Amino acid sequence: REFWDVLAALASEEGVTIVVATPYLDEAERCNRIALMYDGQIQQIGTPAELRNSLGLHRLEVNTPQLQAAEQVLTEASESKSIVDVQTFGDRLDVLVNDPQIGEAEVRELFQQHHLQAATIELAEPTLENVFVTRLRQQGSAPQSFEFPRSRGGNRDISKNSASDLAIYSHNLNRNFGSFQAVKNINVEVRYGEIFGLLGANGAGKTTTIKMLCGLLPESSGDISLGGERGNLRSSELRRRIGYMSQKFTLYDDLTILQNLEFYSGIYGVPRRLRREKIDWVIATCGLEGRETLITGQLPGGWKQRVAFGASVMHEPDILFLDEPTSGVDPLARRQFWKLINDFARNGTAILVTTHYLEEAEQCNRMSFMVAGEIVTEGSPSQIKASQPGQLIEVITDQTQAASNLLKQQMESWRVSIFADRLHVVVDDPDRDIPNLRSRLDAANLTVHSLRPIPFSLEDAFIGVVQRSAHATPKEPQPS
Repeated sequence: REFWDVLAALASEEGVTIVVATPYLDEAERCNRIALMYDGQIQQIGTPAELRNSLGLHRLEVNTPQLQAAEQVLTEASESKSIVDVQTFGDRLDVLVNDPQIGEAEVRELFQQHHLQAATIELAEPTLENVFVTRLRQQGSAPQSFEFPRSRGGNRDISKNSASDLAIYSHNLNRNFGSFQAVKNINVEVRYGEIFGLLGANGAGKTTTIKMLCGLLPESSGDISLGGERGNLRSSELRRRIGYMSQKFTLYDDLTILQNLEFYSGIYGVPRRLRREKIDWVIATCGLEGRETLITGQLPGGWKQRVAFGASVMHEPDILFLDEPTSGVDPLARRQFWKLINDFARNGTAILVTTHYLEEAEQCNRMSFMVAGEIVTEGSPSQIKASQPGQLIEVITDQTQAASNLLKQQMESWRVSIFADRLHVVVDDPDRDIPNLRSRLDAANLTVHSLRPIPFSLEDAFIGVVQRSAHATPKEPQPS
């Protein structure tokens, strides 16, 4: 966030033209104009508001305890005139509709027809991800989905694990590097069929934690249970029940794609009679048919990530660790990634994801925020956002940078952030602070075009939690 504030100041105050390339569409929301590129061509260009308006659709956030059944019902209805797209997003469904009133009525009617529990439905702005993915789907560019070839005499049936059983457990987990304490009293509980997110900035201790939880790094103190096993977390039997996708290293760059997949199917114990089918699934899912003899090091980072994910799940693990899984992956591939991740979770796999990409973290059922080696909050995405004190205000003025500079002088700087042509401002008492905001801007001869409350994003919640915690003071760099 500080980095983007610096870029905004450079552009506004120094007249610098800045071009940013990014696969992260929540990051692109901060740009004044955006060119959406795919397959070597610019598909669309405009301001964030123009791109969202061009979609001509509305987004409904549907919260229900019966997510899987609801997604199936609404997806089957998505060829109707009203419902256009349905996607699971952690503890909710995102439903794109042509008309918000008609769409909400149709969702409620479908819930009633299929005897699903009543849902809470909120109208929200479409995201840039909605814009990009919908446009590419209309062009027929969406990657093809292939059903995963499930258990055919390979690993033990993960459905034997109860959803109430703990797959991953730690209590008061600590890790010291000399005199430096990288991880401090971490408590984690992840059940089978659950997607759990471990969020934090670079250096927060996420990777150190995940390495201890999966037995790659010994803990300094604390208790760990993995798949019901304690003590020897490196046994060959337990290894075959675990999938691990590393942040920096999973594939061997000097091997071909096929050689990498053959190697991992071997070390994960996939029976020989099943290996060809599993490898073919990975290659087809990645869109690499006919290119499996390419040297892996020649692949772009996003493609390499997709192959690495396939390598980590061929053996149908009971427990799956994903360390920054979609780093550098384009929006279409990222959606495909999460469709697969959700499919594994629904078939009983316990999944622990680390990420600092906060829009992606919305895909998790539950999550913890890590700051300086400690967990500072935990809950579902909706719970964490709803628990934030105060209110997030969107402010649009005629001089965004000047308004930002003014408000940062008068309140804690973390409360003010630039998002393209608007500001996000966190206030504690909306009834008192909203009139004060307007009067401050008016007194500085800044014209206010819009000033309205908006829901907290997960990024806003994360910044608030971090800044309000006892660890808001600067820390020395930490290994992760």
